[in-house]
Amino acid sequence: MKKNRVVRNLLPVAFAAMLLFVPSVRTYAQTPSSPNYQVPESSFSTGGDVDASSSGFRANASVGELGVGIADSFSYSAQAGLITPNEEFLELVVQTSSVDLGTLLSTTTAIGSGDFYVRTYINGNYVVQTMSPTMTSEAGSTIDPVVTAAIPATNTNQFGINLVENTCPASVSIDTPCVGTFGTNPAPAPSTQFANGEAATGYDTDGFYQYNQNDVIAQSGSVGEAWGRTNFSVSYMVNVNSTLPAGQYEMNHDLVLISTF
Repeated sequence: MKKNRVVRNLLPVAFAAMLLFVPSVRTYAQTPSSPNYQVPESSFSTGGDVDASSSGFRANASVGELGVGIADSFSYSAQAGLITPNEEFLELVVQTSSVDLGTLLSTTTAIGSGDFYVRTYINGNYVVQTMSPTMTSEAGSTIDPVVTAAIPATNTNQFGINLVENTCPASVSIDTPCVGTFGTNPAPAPSTQFANGEAATGYDTDGFYQYNQNDVIAQSGSVGEAWGRTNFSVSYMVNVNSTLPAGQYEMNHDLVLISTF
């Protein structure tokens, strides 16, 4: 009887982060100024100071604000209330340096997860794309990416991800044990009142995984503001069959954050 081939010593899946910015389609008012004055923030109130400071302290202050809230349209955006920064901000931070999927066997599913977050401020909306090819060995052999979201199937070449909390697969590798669930759902911090990140279609269902290079895997939601921070977890799933060439399979996972305004 032919023995199953074992792919051993899988190297970590490495994360890398890259930012990509595109021009805004909105216009923003310039800071009122002349050679003799500048108004960095304007306020209809009884008083305030955008930069009250001395050698021992620094503060932004306002007194008796007459209105609060956000008002916007396609051509403008305004925030009423306490004096706030007026510059756009967009950040992606990868919190997991590597994900080790252990030894791959044709009889079990290897799993793992890694975390990143997106933080924004008055930048409009955003998407996160995955730019890397599938897992590849030093000899150039590849594990087939799951083109359309599907459940894990042992003894099949499969590489897929999603960005939600997942029920543990039926047969999990002893190198990547799982109890109940793994991965987490997108989590706006501190609540959905301040951020609205979500997993993209195809990467948003428990137990279903897919992978296409250049896919959008996460995005700001259609409800609420994309301001603030959303925590994301990428869940990895790998299966192999008994004829996959042995080797060290790895993936340098490049994520691109794009502001869509």
